Amino acid sequence: MKYDDYDQIWAVVRSLKNGNPHFKHVPELSPSWGLFKKYLQLKKEGNWNQDAFFNIYLPQFINEMRSPIAKKKLAELINLDAEGYNICLFCFCQDEKMCHRSILGHLLKNLGANVDGLADDTIDSLNLVFENQEIKIRKAKTKK
Repeated sequence: MKYDDYDQIWAVVRSLKNGNPHFKHVPELSPSWGLFKKYLQLKKEGNWNQDAFFNIYLPQFINEMRSPIAKKKLAELINLDAEGYNICLFCFCQDEKMCHRSILGHLLKNLGANVDGLADDTIDSLNLVFENQEIKIRKAKTKK
């Protein structure tokens, strides 16, 4: 990753043991410990697949993103995008197609943010519904 390619780099992970001055740790946009444990259990049992992702993981993660703190962070990303900032989201998942980062990307895209680098249109084709009445969007400013 080339840090200079981005204005900000957000680590959307629950735990970040080794901090890095280039990263902003944003656990509010990562799965809850409960959902992460559910994922680990499904993986351990050999049941982690697209069905589990779409029928178990995706609905619960979307629900978690409806919390006030998650909505505040999503609004922050949307506002930064509107101001012209280039933000990179990263986590440690190996398969982006079954990762919360891809869900975040599609949520942000559906909320009007400019999103590049999504590997799969499968989530987008579900027409995710996200109640955004509590997300406050500031008037866009030009990047300084």
